[in-house]
Amino acid sequence: MKFSEFKKSLSSPHPVYVLISSQEFFRRQVYRLCRDQVDKLARDFDWSVFDLEEHPLVEVINTARTHPWISQRRWIYVRNPRGSSKGLREYLEKPALRTVMVLECSKRSSVWTKFPCIDFKEDDSPIRWIQSWAKKENYVFEEAAARAMVELVGEDLGRLKIEFEKQLLAHWKTRKITLKSVSEITLESREYDVFNLIGAMAKRKPSTALRILNRLFEKGTVPSQILSMLYWTFRRLLVARQMLDEGRTFREVLVTLKIWSYRGREREVHSYSSEWLEYVLIQIRQTDRLCKGGVSEPKFHLERLLIDTCQR
Repeated sequence: MKFSEFKKSLSSPHPVYVLISSQEFFRRQVYRLCRDQVDKLARDFDWSVFDLEEHPLVEVINTARTHPWISQRRWIYVRNPRGSSKGLREYLEKPALRTVMVLECSKRSSVWTKFPCIDFKEDDSPIRWIQSWAKKENYVFEEAAARAMVELVGEDLGRLKIEFEKQLLAHWKTRKITLKSVSEITLESREYDVFNLIGAMAKRKPSTALRILNRLFEKGTVPSQILSMLYWTFRRLLVARQMLDEGRTFREVLVTLKIWSYRGREREVHSYSSEWLEYVLIQIRQTDRLCKGGVSEPKFHLERLLIDTCQR
């Protein structure tokens, strides 16, 4: 069931719901909605949260079998349930009628098929989420700006929403959010420079790469930050290229690696040879060791890295 359908069902809830989501943003929405079904004054009695990696299953089952003290129903939120557990299977075969149990997990068990599953469309890219949010608020959010925000913030929708709201407040008059406004407001512009640096390296433009590097150092970015972001990005590009070589579709690559910022850039990813990407990763690791060795200035080693990889 959709999240909207789940909310409607709460007037007469099912005894068990299953929530499967990798996004903390979605899990938090369901958690808060379930908690709010119990009055604040009654939560010490009729609202319980368990994690089966920390709490014994027998405690969960005993709580579920206990009649609510004050509220019409007892609500139990269970993280990391083990579907194959005998005790849990037995409870799910005949759940308590005055208890609502929500199972938050990473994958669905075959023993839960008869229970409603709270569904979120997680196959949509975060870029699409940002533009959809903007449209609902009557804003225009340029695609390049949305892509940049994902590159800077990551793909967690909770963090993206925070940064998105900053943009709404900053541009409430124009109601238009551009690439420039994202680079100026979202996190720090020096992080955006790192992504520009990656682009310059990929396009074999050493002079551009060196200018960006100088700007990063002027802003106080330390070598370890630059190297870690370079390694993280080039590693994902290598895996993406290998998956494409195996015959996987580009959309499958995007979904598996969650590199939504490369959506619409399939030709660009194909242009990177696996040999060059492997070479870049080796050079980044060697540069990291040299920087930690303390023999020469880290900036010299980073400049050498950029020149060597661009000329390769």
